Amino acid sequence: MPIALAGLALAANLAAQVPDNFTFVAGGDMIGPYRALPAKPDPGFAQVIALFKGADLGFANQEGSIFDLKTFPGRPAAENGGGYPLQPPSFARDLKSIGISLVSKANNHATDWGTEGLTATLGWLTVADVTAGGAGPGLEAARAPVYRDTSKGRIALVDTASTFPPMAVAGPAVARFGVNSKPREGISPLHVREVGRISTAQLDTMRQISGTLNIGGNAHQVRLGDQVFSDQPGPRWEMDKDDETAILNSVKTARAHAKFVLFSIHAHQTAGDVDEGGKPFEPMTLHWANEAASADDPRPADFEPTLFHAAIDAGADAVVRTGPHVLGGIEIYKGKPIFYSLGSLFFDFHGKRTYTSPTGQVMRFPDVWYETVIPVTRYAHGKLAEIRLYPFAINDTDGPDGGMPKAASAAEARTILEHMKAISAVFGTRIRIENGVGVIR
Repeated sequence: MPIALAGLALAANLAAQVPDNFTFVAGGDMIGPYRALPAKPDPGFAQVIALFKGADLGFANQEGSIFDLKTFPGRPAAENGGGYPLQPPSFARDLKSIGISLVSKANNHATDWGTEGLTATLGWLTVADVTAGGAGPGLEAARAPVYRDTSKGRIALVDTASTFPPMAVAGPAVARFGVNSKPREGISPLHVREVGRISTAQLDTMRQISGTLNIGGNAHQVRLGDQVFSDQPGPRWEMDKDDETAILNSVKTARAHAKFVLFSIHAHQTAGDVDEGGKPFEPMTLHWANEAASADDPRPADFEPTLFHAAIDAGADAVVRTGPHVLGGIEIYKGKPIFYSLGSLFFDFHGKRTYTSPTGQVMRFPDVWYETVIPVTRYAHGKLAEIRLYPFAINDTDGPDGGMPKAASAAEARTILEHMKAISAVFGTRIRIENGVGVIR
């Protein structure tokens, strides 16, 4: 390679490197709290704040809506992610004050209060100087990377969701009588479908049983309602190719304009197939917008590692999957971390351990839903240097600290970290436990 071209290539490579000693802290889902954060936090939550404020970038998934219901012009939507979580406008300011300046908004609760609710939420986050990705006016805006400048350079977030109600998808403007409407506020979707892999004999039998209900099938497929069955080998979950391509193109765009690129997805789908079920009349598309089958299975659905590897190949420096209420493993792929689930950062149900969704599904909250880790990821010389995993327990009372992370006891911390060791070992990741903290080097 000529010297001039080699110099340009080296300059481009250095421009894309993660800054030296850059630190990135991630949290899981924020379901609540539905009140102002305490002015004097308990020691456990004070440690959480210190982790986020001590980092160059703090990120979490903003699950609910943010606005003042007394002045809100909209209404609750018929389709929702399992309820209508709502936080006051002050919560957006609280996020910034505790060090969370970047949030994902592509999730199954984004349009619980209609597109008006999403618009209001994005507005309050903007006022609080919290950058939100994965949602916007129209699909192009929702898909696009969002950027935030830090003291160590510009960072980017590309955010999407595979778990969402159909109405949540962002859409284009519509022209009528020579006038264009506004584009539809919504999220960046990754449409996926589950394919039941069956034998040819079973497929023939199913085709006979389905009769005229076999909508849109072909020689190797039978479709019954939302469910597709095939006698061909392949993954259990299939991604929509157009969505996948658009998402990866956004990652490539982000790579060209930022020092650090984060890819996040809200995905409830797992490798399990045990469905607790909803009401019999509930379409699966709406049922899956709330909870997937085997929601507590730490193993990811087969499309997820494929997508996450492709995102890193396209330029992502880290991947965070949100959605599951339980912890998932950690994979290091080509020197880049993939967090398969961090559980919840906040989980506030006013001390109750059960919840009945608007569709009648009864959800029960086991102890593992109240376990979380907060990883602090540090980069050196453009590469991943260390991840430190801080274990926390979530307060399950209805008190002033209810639903918030607190210091885990020694026994709780050991249980959480040993679990993380086991489920990360599947990916070849080794976690050492040092003084109550998990360490990946």
